[in-house]
Amino acid sequence: MSEDPNWRQQPPGEQQPYGQPPPQYGQPPQYGQQQQPYGQPPPQYEQSQYGQPPPQYGQQQQYYGQPPQYGQAQLEYVSVGPRFLAILIDGLIIGAVTGILSFPFRDSPGTWGGSIGLIAILYYIVMEATQGATLGKMALGLRVVKVDGSPISWSESIIRNVLRIIDGLFFYLVGAILVWNSPLRQRLGDRAANTVVVRRRG
Repeated sequence: MSEDPNWRQQPPGEQQPYGQPPPQYGQPPQYGQQQQPYGQPPPQYEQSQYGQPPPQYGQQQQYYGQPPQYGQAQLEYVSVGPRFLAILIDGLIIGAVTGILSFPFRDSPGTWGGSIGLIAILYYIVMEATQGATLGKMALGLRVVKVDGSPISWSESIIRNVLRIIDGLFFYLVGAILVWNSPLRQRLGDRAANTVVVRRRG
């Protein structure tokens, strides 16, 4: 029998062309698949555009009532003890001022008695809105700031100090319980105004 010159059996040792993966056992060969030219890097997928940071994965969302996680300076939150001492100092200052101002109203103590509470609230609002702290807090190195560490404005100062009427019930027992149960050491006024009391830096 003569052998067909056009038919040649592939030698058993012939190697697969360079750059083409060997066929998998039990799978038919794939045709029409474009090979990567020799010397060129493989294509890159989902490459971020120039000037844009790569997407971040695995970051947790910050929820209400939790301290800031990343990219923010760590704040040292103040608990009940130093804040109560600051209230005592402020109380002495308010008492001295109202005592001096009460002389014109000594014949009508009932009228003046209602004004003492208003003067105290105004004292806290003005001092914290303009200075970030009352004189009692300044003496102990404390400061009122927003949760992100920025200074508070008049709106935050008004909200947190108007609600001081509730926090101050039973000699500030209500406020103390809320502070003890808050990770940011916030009383009711702080939670409503989104503020915290921290130690002053430097």
